Amino acid sequence: MMGEPPGKNIEVSTGAGTGPAVVYPLVGDTGNRRVLEEWLTDHESYRLASTDDPIVESDCDLCVVDQTGFKQDRGALATAKKDMAPVLLPVLLLVSEWESTVVSKDRGEIADNVFVGTVDEIVSTPIRQIELEWRMEALLRLREQSLELRAKQERLRVFRRAAEAAGHAIYITDGNGVIEYVNPAFEEITGYSREEALGNSLEMLNSGAMPSGFFDELWETVSEGTVWEGELVDRRKNGTEYVAYQTVAPIIENGEPTAFVAVQTDITERTEMKRRLERHRDIVERLDDPIMLQDRDGSFELLNEAVADYAGVPVEELRGEDEFMFMDEETAARIDRRKAEVLETGEPVEYGVRPTFPNTGGESAFSTTRYPYYNRDDDLVGTIAICRNVTDLEERTRQLRVIDTVLRHNLRNSLTVVRLLAEQLREETEGELSATADRIVETASDLRETGDKSRAITSVLAEASKREPIDVARVVRSITDAVAADRPEVDIVVKSPGRAMVSATPEIGEALEELVRNAVEHSDRNTPTVEMQVAVGEQVTLTVTDDGPGIAEMDRDVLETGAAVDDLYHGSGLGLWLVYWIVERSNGGITVCDADPRGTRVTVTVPRYTGEVD
Repeated sequence: MMGEPPGKNIEVSTGAGTGPAVVYPLVGDTGNRRVLEEWLTDHESYRLASTDDPIVESDCDLCVVDQTGFKQDRGALATAKKDMAPVLLPVLLLVSEWESTVVSKDRGEIADNVFVGTVDEIVSTPIRQIELEWRMEALLRLREQSLELRAKQERLRVFRRAAEAAGHAIYITDGNGVIEYVNPAFEEITGYSREEALGNSLEMLNSGAMPSGFFDELWETVSEGTVWEGELVDRRKNGTEYVAYQTVAPIIENGEPTAFVAVQTDITERTEMKRRLERHRDIVERLDDPIMLQDRDGSFELLNEAVADYAGVPVEELRGEDEFMFMDEETAARIDRRKAEVLETGEPVEYGVRPTFPNTGGESAFSTTRYPYYNRDDDLVGTIAICRNVTDLEERTRQLRVIDTVLRHNLRNSLTVVRLLAEQLREETEGELSATADRIVETASDLRETGDKSRAITSVLAEASKREPIDVARVVRSITDAVAADRPEVDIVVKSPGRAMVSATPEIGEALEELVRNAVEHSDRNTPTVEMQVAVGEQVTLTVTDDGPGIAEMDRDVLETGAAVDDLYHGSGLGLWLVYWIVERSNGGITVCDADPRGTRVTVTVPRYTGEVD
């Protein structure tokens, strides 16, 4: 078959790397097979495949077959080529000169029935080694091209699969900006279907909101082969605008961009959040009230200038520090305990402090609300405190308490003297003068009671509204016993569960008792009836219903809204104001309506306590 020495060393890439090409000999002629195997064995560019495995199981790059081998294994050879597709398994057929003449004379018949789809090259023997090597090299190059094509197709398949699953909009255009491909995220973000987008120009996304020359600069950048990225405002199919962060990369062929691939992320929500954050940060910075965000260790992460002003330390130096850096140790320790309470319960707390600031020599009183702070993963990572300077308010409250104490003391003393004189006058006189003395005694008692209620209101308004868990079912039972002891003629009906826990100020019992006693006091029946009902739902509802003559419109306004009254107010006095303020400080509400067939129904709602109860 061949009589020349081995040719030059040629390495052929098989797709798995550069190395000797694996050749499978399927030669039936014993002599030709021996010569071929010896040549392949001595040639560094080729490696002889083992024929112990059939061709369909062999991992070879080229098959050399003669006519005898082809007739014997034609089916297996066709199967091997089909299994390896789309990668080419080249088949080189060796035929004698006589058989080659037959092929050339009757190529159509032979090709149709034998060679098509199986044999890739036919050479006649004998053949020079250098020519055989050239023919084999040509077939191996075809195989290499098929391997490269498969790799490209695989990369394209992976790209398409990734693009189809991507949450970002991906689209490809030709060199003129005509859309050739879009992924599902593009359809979702823009509102355009794939059919509507393909073949259309990118102009369909132009919102008109970008400055003049923006797109000229973009196209100039990518046309020069450079990647462009940035923000722009596009328009959806429905006409609404959205903010996108976009990367546009050129696809280069022969040194020139022929197409462009763009990846677009809808950042409308993120942009709006950023604007709101900047707006909120600006507001926080402008506030005179100290506001601070601290991590779980108490270190400042974010704070405004108001904190720095009180501390006498720049904001930059305060970050990473805590209150111990700029205020007295006792107050800082108290604040530390409050932070620990918020981190332990996950609930906001309210407290008051009066720190001194050594750096400035100042002292101020603050009413503080401290909230839990959660990150995006809903983990409790710190606290946020909002402080209100109440130094002036505390001073005015103190002054009002002094005035209130002095006035009540003088009023009680004067009323005691008036009452004693009136009682003495009543005992020493008769008739109209004695009746006048009775009215004076009664008026003095009313004024003294008004003074007591005034003191109660002052106390409620002056103190911070601290709510605590209270069992109003037990409070209602206690009120019932107290009223029954004073007014045994009153018929009191109680409808209540065994326990009803609310979150309210400790004075809530005073408010309920005031409602009951007011109903009894203003009843026009010899045997007044008052019903107290407690119901537990999302909130706790407490209802006081009487069968009296009804409530005046002015008194209803006081209970429901706490509305100010003018000089013409002639309602029931300070008692109803006391009820309103106590319920309001308990984060509750009051409604008043007529009862059926007569009387008044006052409904008080207060928050239900949802914590653990001992």
